[in-house]
Amino acid sequence: MELRQLQYFLTLCNELHFSEAAFKLGISQPTLSQQIRVLEDEIGVPLFDRIGKKTLKTEAGAILEHYALEIFQKLENAKSAIADLTDLHAGHLRVAVLASDLDYRFTSLLVDFHKEFPQTKVQMIPSIKIVEKVLDNVVDIGVGLAFKTDSRLNRIPFYTETYSLYVHEDHELANHAQVDPQELVDLPFVMYPTGFYGRNLIDTWCQENGITISTIMETGSATSLLQLVHEGVGATIQPSELVTSFRSLRIRAIPIRNSPVRELEIYYRNDKYVSKAASAFMRKLEAYFHPQK
Repeated sequence: MELRQLQYFLTLCNELHFSEAAFKLGISQPTLSQQIRVLEDEIGVPLFDRIGKKTLKTEAGAILEHYALEIFQKLENAKSAIADLTDLHAGHLRVAVLASDLDYRFTSLLVDFHKEFPQTKVQMIPSIKIVEKVLDNVVDIGVGLAFKTDSRLNRIPFYTETYSLYVHEDHELANHAQVDPQELVDLPFVMYPTGFYGRNLIDTWCQENGITISTIMETGSATSLLQLVHEGVGATIQPSELVTSFRSLRIRAIPIRNSPVRELEIYYRNDKYVSKAASAFMRKLEAYFHPQK
């Protein structure tokens, strides 16, 4: 059994179509079919069922896929460990973050990280499917909201924050020390679209408090939402600390009584080698959100 054959096999598992898998691999379809037959002959059972134009994994195919993925993960772990041993730090760190207000809050952290690991390529990937990207090995680290326990992941809680009502400083509520949930009902809001973590958290909190808020405009960017608040289009509900990045927009953040709370976590696969660069990034992230420590 060769690694090349396992690579062909895993690509076919993903595509479930011989011609598409062959195209992605850059080989001919007959070559792919021949290599899959060789693999099946060695194992002694079919790995795929060919039903008309459909290709389906057999039970044996699903088992081999599980272990083949582990093999390639261990090889990747070995490469990362050797790179750390030789002190090259010339790897590739991929980090998925909330596709809203977290993605742009990392600028100073990234500058600091680059000074220590100048050879490490870093990708910050905004996403609303952070856990899935971590589990699928699309990224190395996820930074997002706390979620139900998953035995495949290590999790590091690192920050808890409340939410505030954001209005222009000329708004009638701008000088209030605090607002009650009921005071939000008649306000026009600019918010994230349904499906974004921040929006879903607010919608759940509204249901728990027996209120409904009305949106007049929705956008997936925290920057654009707060610019809309600045222009007087509407109010928004955002994490309380976000205001520090937008003081020039003449916006006030007013605490909400019994406000929504979000818990942020770092998570990564527990079978994945954690490089020196990844460990340093996580430490810096915790320190960045807790500068007083």
